Parts: sequence; structure tokens; C-alpha cells
Amino acid sequence: MDWAIWLVVAVVALIAEATTTAFFTVYFAVAAVVALLLSLVGVGPAGQIAAFAVVSVAGLWLTRPWLLRVAGDRSPVVPSGVDAMRGRVGIVIKPIGELEPGQVRISGETWSARPYFDQEPIPEGARVEVVEVRGVTALVIPAPSDTAIDRPKEP
Repeated sequence: MDWAIWLVVAVVALIAEATTTAFFTVYFAVAAVVALLLSLVGVGPAGQIAAFAVVSVAGLWLTRPWLLRVAGDRSPVVPSGVDAMRGRVGIVIKPIGELEPGQVRISGETWSARPYFDQEPIPEGARVEVVEVRGVTALVIPAPSDTAIDRPKEP
């Protein structure tokens, strides 16, 4: 009846592995299958537990670093939301005063804007670059005139 316990351990470990991408519990599932096979050929509980421990630890130690490298996240991080605004270039559509926010148009969207450096007003029509976004306000600096303005992508 030891084999039934090992079968349950293997299934539970595989279910746990299926819900994550940690590549951790799969080793316990494999070790449980080894212990299950040992129980079927007549090895006692002490031998089954020892085999389970050795196989799971050895598997973790020998293959997990390689497996993580192979399956690692190699896709570049694509900024989204507010993080995607940093570095974008737009045009001031309402002058940005020293103490009064203005508005900028960036990629077809209108944002309230303040100068990143206090006491630096920016006139209407000026090109600006987003340095940071705080709440719903873009903090901007003047952009060089040769910097391309971000335009919305055509469908």
C-alpha cells in the first residue's frame, strides 16, 4: 500500500508544478515515482524514503540551474502604462508655467504637464520629453528640435 502514498505525492507535486513556473516540485514528483517503483519491487519504507530524498535533492542540485537557464525569461521587458511614457517626445499644447501646469500631446494623447525642473516655463509649441509621470501629470523637459515626435501607430 506504500505505492498509493507515493502516487498521491507524485500527483500532488505535478499539480503544484503545473500551477507555477518555478521548476521546483517536479523534482519531488520524479522522486515520488522512483519511490513508488521501489515499493512495487519490495523495498521497505526506509529505502523508499531514502531514495525519495536522494533523488529529489540530487535532481535539484544537478539540473535545476541548467533548467532555469534554458527556460529562463529571455524576452525583453516591454514597458507599459506609465513606464512606457518615460523618454517619449511630444508637443506643448497649453503653455507650462513655473507654478501652473500646462498640457502636452504625446502619441495622440493629451496629458497635464509640469516642468521637471521647477522655475522652467515651457512655451506652447515646444517639443518636450517625458522624464517622469506622477499620478496623471507628466514631468517634462525641453527636447532637442531634432528629436522625432512620437506619433500614434497607424492601424
